[in-house]
Amino acid sequence: MARLGDPKAQQDFIDRVDFRARRLLNKPEYRILRILEKVTREIGGGHRVMAQVSLGEVIAPQSTLASDEALAFRSINSKRLDFLVIDRTGMPALAVEYQGHGHYQNGAFQRDAVKREAVRKAGIPWQEIAAEYNDAVEESRIREALQPRLSWEKQRRVASPPAR
Repeated sequence: MARLGDPKAQQDFIDRVDFRARRLLNKPEYRILRILEKVTREIGGGHRVMAQVSLGEVIAPQSTLASDEALAFRSINSKRLDFLVIDRTGMPALAVEYQGHGHYQNGAFQRDAVKREAVRKAGIPWQEIAAEYNDAVEESRIREALQPRLSWEKQRRVASPPAR
């Protein structure tokens, strides 16, 4: 039986095949990336946009039972957010999911429900974009979602000015 946990076995598998580069985003997702980048540039504040972010890299389960934490982590770690806007400190500011035409196939709806709940529990705003979307409408929605976070960050900086 193949030992996928063994780096030598992994190297052997990789040696047997060729690889080709693939697009990270499809065309509608790329349009969303451009919208997110435009809005974050315009509002300032040092926000950045990430694509295809591992959920396990940006949220962590918390429980008094280690076994619950481990199972919760395994439930989210292989899932990806389509987009994540981070603030200038690298903290998540907005999770964005594109609901493309295949959204209701192969259990995608249930997987998104798991992501949505985990992100909600972590206190990260969540925004879904439908398969058919209007760029201007989505720009406005994204700007609106990020504004409260941006205002909070400004208040925090004023309340505690940087040490000199």
